[in-house]
Amino acid sequence: MSSSIGCILRKWRKQRRYSQLQLSLELGISSKHVSFIETGRSTPSREMILKIGEFLILPKREINRGLHSAGYAPVYTELSIEHEDLKPVFNAIDQMIENHMPYPAIVLNQNWDVVKANDSAKKLLLELGYSGHKNLVEALISDSPTTSKIVNWHESALVVLVRLRHEISILGGSSRLEELEEKLTACLSPNDETINIGENQVILSTKFKVNGYALSFFSVISQLSTIQDVTVSEFKIELMFPSDERTKEFYGGNK
Repeated sequence: MSSSIGCILRKWRKQRRYSQLQLSLELGISSKHVSFIETGRSTPSREMILKIGEFLILPKREINRGLHSAGYAPVYTELSIEHEDLKPVFNAIDQMIENHMPYPAIVLNQNWDVVKANDSAKKLLLELGYSGHKNLVEALISDSPTTSKIVNWHESALVVLVRLRHEISILGGSSRLEELEEKLTACLSPNDETINIGENQVILSTKFKVNGYALSFFSVISQLSTIQDVTVSEFKIELMFPSDERTKEFYGGNK
């Protein structure tokens, strides 16, 4: 894949389903100028790249890549997670997942690697046999549907697959996410490609069988899109909540 600014912008324009004319009207420039940028006959200004990036809702990582390819300095940082400037963010993340106890909470990076987990989530991952895996999708793939402690493995795997495909669409293609999507798809038969939702079903839950107990959870997923650092802004915080009274009672009733 070419890393020239023209190729990057053309790929994202097509990904967002805009014609050159539509994009030019939105940006207040001529379609000829858009064409010149995409073919490399014209180099856009730093401000124009940022304007296009904002309009096409590009990920911070891609905006930095576009700026670099055009010879400009990146606008977003990409710090080590141990960096002092990120301490307030990680303090907030730690507070969020610890305050969610006694229910499980995990933090995933863009590639679905587990970055952090509260004690309840660590225990659940251990019970599932997932604690030896760095990547949550890889753990799901390596699990056998016939022996899995996830009772509705196929439905849960399909929900994850839908999420992966959505993220790939939003990100414009990530080689790691595409690899995981391909592997997970191979685990499902064509008949598994539709989520079976009951007429009166309000929540899609993941159901577990742990030590003889039937547990059921739904998830609320938060992202740190206002964080200006590339890596940390891609984190997903997944808070798992009981879907039924039985699961709530297992964790000690109301928090």
